[in-house]
Amino acid sequence: MSTYFKDYTGKSLRHFREDVCGTAYNSAYFVTQHAKNQAIGVDLDWPTLNWGIKHNISTLTPDQQQRVSLVNENVLDVHQPRVQMIAALNFSYMVFHDRPTLLPYIINAKESLQPGGMLVMDIWGGSESLVLQEEPREIENSEDEQIGDFTFTWDQDTFDPFTHRYATRIHFSFTDGSEIRNAFAYDWRLWTIPEITELMAEAGFQDIHVLWEATDPDTQEGTQTYHRAEKGDADLAWIAYIVGKTPSG
Repeated sequence: MSTYFKDYTGKSLRHFREDVCGTAYNSAYFVTQHAKNQAIGVDLDWPTLNWGIKHNISTLTPDQQQRVSLVNENVLDVHQPRVQMIAALNFSYMVFHDRPTLLPYIINAKESLQPGGMLVMDIWGGSESLVLQEEPREIENSEDEQIGDFTFTWDQDTFDPFTHRYATRIHFSFTDGSEIRNAFAYDWRLWTIPEITELMAEAGFQDIHVLWEATDPDTQEGTQTYHRAEKGDADLAWIAYIVGKTPSG
């Protein structure tokens, strides 16, 4: 985030806000990257924030902890202080299911940014995103002997093509035969890139663009690096980032 911000704006990113921050992982990481970095994490759910305090914020140095502010409020109600970048990641904004609820969020984000500030929203899609399926993935977890290795399953449970309302879930299963079904459950709207870019434009953002994952020419696999693109490939599954900038003032 910091590297792209510097390349894009010519300025160093020092003031960052993480909306619907959950455990505030990104905020905690950001303040470790420079002695002047300050982060704000906003989330409605206190138990989740509290978990982040115990497991992410507590691992920081006292100075770093002083530079993280966690706000237990609705992202629609937080306006100050103005920051250089707001990130709405992990598809968190998809809890807004229609234009009348998502547009006010994007407008509030714009008003919460400094002149020349940047809003970043991730988005996912591709034909596989519409397939109702469970995708298990084996996770090696040798560092935690109590839990050990486990299986992470991403469950695309129900999808309504009329509304794009989407129910997705995460399950865990363990080597001892136990499992946790519905450890996480999400009620999202699967938004599209043009819908989000149009909402950003309506909110007053400028130079709205998409960061698309680069492809290795030899393997034809994604490289996990992203670049500005004018069009994307019709991949089976993809994740991209949508960026909008506020007027420089």
